[in-house]
Amino acid sequence: MTEETEISKFDNGGAEAIKGFNFQKANLILLSINNYQKDNFKIYIEAEDDIVVSYENYKAFIQVKKQVHTFKTITKKEMKKINDPSGKSKKKISVPSPSILEKNLSSGTEENTFKLIVKDVGQKDKKQLKIKRPGSICSELHVLNDTAKETLIKSLPDELVKKIENFYFFVSPVHEDLNEAEKYLIGCLTAAGVSVDDKRGRLIIAELSLTIDQKAQYVITNEVDKELKLMDKDYFSRILQTSESLNRFDNVLNSLDYNMIIKKHIKKEKLKIELNKIELKEDIKNAINEYIENQNDALKISDKEIIEYVVNEFKSTKIEDITLIAVAIESLCELGDEL
Repeated sequence: MTEETEISKFDNGGAEAIKGFNFQKANLILLSINNYQKDNFKIYIEAEDDIVVSYENYKAFIQVKKQVHTFKTITKKEMKKINDPSGKSKKKISVPSPSILEKNLSSGTEENTFKLIVKDVGQKDKKQLKIKRPGSICSELHVLNDTAKETLIKSLPDELVKKIENFYFFVSPVHEDLNEAEKYLIGCLTAAGVSVDDKRGRLIIAELSLTIDQKAQYVITNEVDKELKLMDKDYFSRILQTSESLNRFDNVLNSLDYNMIIKKHIKKEKLKIELNKIELKEDIKNAINEYIENQNDALKISDKEIIEYVVNEFKSTKIEDITLIAVAIESLCELGDEL
């Protein structure tokens, strides 16, 4: 079935609220760490829902609520004040707003997945949930039993009833306190094979948090704008470098005759490359390729000669030599992988 979602349904209400909303941000990062290597992985921030995740033929619309929730709280309609649409009165009128569940199910199609990430589910209602391990993008899910489905369906308009078959709770393992969440996420990075040495784990979390904040601020007015909300596999692959790729960097660095102090500074600069030196790295990779192609005997060119060429070639940029060396080594490693 072709998905048809009107752009007017996109939720911009959280565009500013996500700043400092650590539980939502932490869970978005958790989903990214655990899933970014999937083919065509994409995650959207504050688009049709709090989080929209897709890869291959899978798509999930996700609401994030840091409270303990029950069937009653997720189906409750709140009254909100709006301007009189008829224009007959200057006074605001009260209208019911969609419940948490209704809002979650209002996007996408019956083939999609719908999730509510919560701190926990009330114990009475939790007894009507079954554990599914693993989910497609979560370590485990709480699945509604038939009684729970019947209860929730009573609150839904007819057009959303069938979607309840693909609705799940995810009780987040991430603490709502940012410091505790950070420790947990760094552990997840380690489990995913991402290097977190030399405070790199905290730097990665900080970079992802900043990107989330920036993308959350964009207001969607058309389908093109929606892509401003995107973080994809290519982005995460640059940021979440594995220990294996970092070992290649260390091997090249250790083969060079810089002293230990200089090597330490070069390794520190390595941490910053994927955060703010992406364009510089592409320029240096192009320069290295051109340099090698112009040599009569490329087999005799050492890594050190290439790095010295890069430093001299880019001196006019006024970028420090240490930074240029770090980016040159990283570029060499990537070019080697591409062969």
